[in-house]
Parts: sequence; C-alpha cells; structure tokens
Amino acid sequence: MQSKSLTKQTLVQGALILTVAAMVVRLLGAVYRIPLGRMLGDEGMGIYMFPNQFYWLFFTISSAGIPVGVARLVAAKVSVGMYRDAYRTFKIFLYTMMGAGLLFSLTLFFGAGWFVKIGIVPNPHSLYGLQVISPIVFFAAVTAAYRGLFQGLQNMSAVAASQVGEQIMLVIGTLLFSYLLLPRGLAMAAAGGNFGAVPGAVAATLIMVYIYYRNRPELQQLINEDRTTGREGAWSLMKKVFVISVPISLASMSMAVNNIIDSVIIINRLQLASYSLERATALYGQLSGFAMSFINISIAFSLSLGTSIVPSVAEAFTIKNHRAVENRISQAIRLSILTSLPAAAGLFVLAPQLTLLVFANKDAGIPLAAIAPAIVFWGTNLVFNGALQGLGRADIPVKNLLAGLAFKISITYFLTPTALGIRAAALGTVVMYTVASLLNILAIKRLIGFSFNITDGLLRPGLATAIMAWGTWEVYSLAYSLTGHNSPASLIAILAGMIIYALAILLIGGIRADDINRLPFIRRAYPLLQAYETWKEKIINKLR
Repeated sequence: MQSKSLTKQTLVQGALILTVAAMVVRLLGAVYRIPLGRMLGDEGMGIYMFPNQFYWLFFTISSAGIPVGVARLVAAKVSVGMYRDAYRTFKIFLYTMMGAGLLFSLTLFFGAGWFVKIGIVPNPHSLYGLQVISPIVFFAAVTAAYRGLFQGLQNMSAVAASQVGEQIMLVIGTLLFSYLLLPRGLAMAAAGGNFGAVPGAVAATLIMVYIYYRNRPELQQLINEDRTTGREGAWSLMKKVFVISVPISLASMSMAVNNIIDSVIIINRLQLASYSLERATALYGQLSGFAMSFINISIAFSLSLGTSIVPSVAEAFTIKNHRAVENRISQAIRLSILTSLPAAAGLFVLAPQLTLLVFANKDAGIPLAAIAPAIVFWGTNLVFNGALQGLGRADIPVKNLLAGLAFKISITYFLTPTALGIRAAALGTVVMYTVASLLNILAIKRLIGFSFNITDGLLRPGLATAIMAWGTWEVYSLAYSLTGHNSPASLIAILAGMIIYALAILLIGGIRADDINRLPFIRRAYPLLQAYETWKEKIINKLR
C-alpha cells in the first residue's frame, strides 16, 4: 500500500495542486515586489533583475531539464512495475546534480567580475548581486532531482510544498535584507534583495529532503515488491534522462541567454535613443520587474498544466494509448485558453490602472499593455512543451523556441530605438511565443494527428472574453467617475470582470458540467451546472 503522500493524482488534480501552489508563489512574488519596488524604485528594480538572469542561465546549464527527464523516465518505469530502476534513476541524478550545482555556483561567484568587465552585465552596480545569488544554483540543482522523483510518481503535493516554502522564505529574505542594506545605497539594497533568495532555495531543498525521508519506507516497499527481471544499467538510464533533459535545458538556456541579451540590447538601444543609463535601467525595471509580475501570475495555471501533462502523456504513450494522449492534450489546451484569454484581456484593458494600484507606477502600464497578449500564446506553448516532452520529443520545442527567439531579438534590436521604446521589447515577447506556439501545434498534429475544437476551445471563450473586457472598462469608468480614485475603481472593475466572464462563459456554453466534474476543488457545483444545461437544452428544444 502506498502512503497518502505517494498516491498519484490525475492530470487535472495534479495541475490544480500545482496551480494553487503556483498562484500562491506568484501572488507572493507580486506582493513582495510592491514594497521592494517602492524601496528600490524603477532603477533599483533594474539593478535587482540583472543578477536573476545570470542565476537562471547557470541553473539551466546545470540542471533545468532534469526534473522533466527524471519524471518521464520514473513515470515510464513505474507504469510497467520497474520500481527499482525508477528509484536508481533518481539516485543517480541526485548525486549528479550535487556535483553540477556546486561547480556552477562557484563559477558564477568567481566569474561575476569578469561578466561586468566585458559588458554583458549592462549595469556594473549589479556585481554584488551576482556574487551573493550564486549559492542558489547548488540548492536549486539538488531540489530539481527530488522534484523529478515526485513528479514522476505523479504526486504533485510534494513539489507544491517545496515551491510554496521556497517562495515564503524568499519573500521574507528579500524584503529583510533589502531593507537592512538600503542605507548603504541602491546597489547594496538591490544585492540584499538578490541574497534574499538564498534562504528560499535552502528551504526548498530541506522540504524535499524531509518529504523524501518521510516516505522512504513506502518507496523501499515498492522496490522490494518489484518482480520484474533485468535491470537497466546506470549509463543507459543517464542517457535516457539526458536525451529528454538536455533539449529542455537548451531551451531554458536559450531563454536565459535571450534574457541577458535582451537586457543588454534594451539598455544599449535605449541609450542610443538618448536615454541615460539610469533612465534606461528604470525602463527595463518597469518591464522585467513590474509588468512581468502580472504575466507570471496569469500563466500560473498553464504552467501547472504543462508540468502535470508530462508524466500523464508519457504514461499513456508508453502503453500506446494514443486516444488518451490526444484527449489529455486537448483537455489541457482548452483549460489553458479558458483561463489565459480573460487574463490577457483584463491586463490589456486596465494596464496603467493596475500598475498604479499595485506599484504606484502608472508608466509601467505601458509595457504591461504591450506584453499582455503574450499570455495566451505563452500558456498554450507551455502545455504543448509538456506534451512534446511526454512524447519523448523534447527537441521540438527547443527548435521552435529558437525560431521565436530570432524574431524577438530582431524586433527588440531594430524597434527599441524608435518611438515604440520599451514596448518593442514587450511586443517581441508576444511574437516569440506566437511563433513557438504555432510551430508546436503543427508538430503535435504531425506526431499524433491532434485535432482541436475551435468553436468550444477558442470562439466561445473569445466571445466571453470580449464581453468581459467591454464590461470591465465600463464598470471602471463608472466607478472612477463616482469615487474619483483609481484604487477603488480598479478593485471594483476586477471583481466585476470576474463575475461577467463567469456568467458569459456559462451562458455561451464555454464551460460544461463535465469540466467542473474533473476539478476536485469545485466538483460540488457539478449538479447545479448539469441542471442548468438540462434546463437550457429544454428551452432550446421548445424554441425549435
């Protein structure tokens, strides 16, 4: 018998667990940036963001694709009862990640000065941040191996617990150290914010280690019950994981390199348009520090779907159940669009009002409005990435992302010095994910003959979103005229938008009783929605 903590979840259950965790993580991420942004300002946020790009690059080089690679191989082994090989896969990569994480942590620490010297860090004030953030690479690499094990067992609760614990400690550490170092200048305060992520990384590792040892007896029992013959060698297991993880790491590394290149291009090209270094850094901070906070929250559910679908698709594909594969991908894409469309529209319509409400910075709404449409394509791209990884074709998303990156870099380089300014970088992101998502759709169709119901999956949510966008703006205008203040008007408009979209999607038929029945947290609404659908069908039949 497996313990409750080892009981696997379905695709939607796993996605919902990770979504709740992701929403908590992203909400905390947005909330802590409010006081952090007010402490550091636009320029300070720009200084704070540069080291994060380099941390992400070194993490992706060392271990970014490992959780997916380990998860897919563990899921495949477990599906045929090969628990011993599944466990050996985890152990091999745990030790591998320890070594790789330590190596790249030291490289980042001792190479920080060189990065500033050659100019790929566009603002030298970020030097201290680069050095203090380096230990995170080691702890993140170790955590990656543990997360891969539990993700492969299709148990997302452990993964979610580590994510939430990490973010809580990050928020506390970032605000505390930034506040304590603020009297020593903007550069030191930003570095304090960077160092605040270290307690979070340590907490994530400790949580995963605790959960692992708490469940080790149950894992050992499964291994002892393994009656399969033959054992796959260590090199063969490593090869299989690397076949999956290396392309994913390359994709993440491409994104990390792009973010670094992006920051250099934005700062340099804005200076070409007669902005000072300080103002260019401030505009970069508006995009990367403020606008992206809203985007990261909005793609939380799609990110969770993409993570959960990897072992789910891998399991079905291993036993050659292609119908189940197609159904799971279709369901995930539909749910992604159902949530990302209204999020994108809401951010576009109320962009300046929201950044003024949250960050007391109305100008940050300019890049937010420009980047908001990316949510839809970014979300579907995350789901398709997970599907392709589950199918064992992690190389395809890498190639498609590189194609999108070429468009993004070109748009940012050539259009940033124009009247578009910082909006050019935001639009480049939109185009990048549009291109990558469309190419991934074509790849999925070639591999499994994937089909998608345009009416139910896109047109109905699109119509409900249009109604919501119009209603939200009208409510904001009315509330502002009555109150004369942005904050209450924005909050009223947000609440109204949620209600309008929920009603519109129900009336249009964009969400069905079967959808509700798959969602454990709101399953009790299933009888009500089923009764509504029955009543609506009777009315339609009478009208005919």
